[in-house]
Amino acid sequence: MRARLASALIAVGLALLSTPAGAAEINCDAFIDKLRAAASDVGVDFSHALVVSRARSDVDVFDITTKSEVDGDMSCRSGRLLRFEARMSEPANSRSDSQFEAFQAAALRAAIGWETGKARATVREMASEAREYLKASRERGDIYIAGKTEAHEPGAVSLGLIVTDTDTAFIIIGAEQE
Repeated sequence: MRARLASALIAVGLALLSTPAGAAEINCDAFIDKLRAAASDVGVDFSHALVVSRARSDVDVFDITTKSEVDGDMSCRSGRLLRFEARMSEPANSRSDSQFEAFQAAALRAAIGWETGKARATVREMASEAREYLKASRERGDIYIAGKTEAHEPGAVSLGLIVTDTDTAFIIIGAEQE
């Protein structure tokens, strides 16, 4: 009896050591449902992407389309979100910018569970910072002109925003647990 208890405690201890402290698991099905609901005004649709590769992969890849100028993709493994990316072509008009901002905020609410105000404030702050970096990149004459910013949130979730003259990409990286 004690041997079983000791074995069980060791197994639990090893499992806890192999998982990053406070790592957030973002469930893909729940994310899809929440994003569809939160961004219903742009008609979010997810479809399985066709991936041609010689390597065997256990990653599910989805193409994301909307009725607006926003599209994207998402990768999941074992039902957990690995990566979400939303894109918009640049230069964009004010309506497209507004829809993209709302879509990013909806993705943050769906992935992390933030309130609308916090999600929108984060999106605006990241956009402002990335546009400043884009301006500086142009002024320096960089070969690859881009503005990039990132944020690391509790639960090992990372956010990124990349702005170029041709497109803008918002990225959420879920906590990878193997």
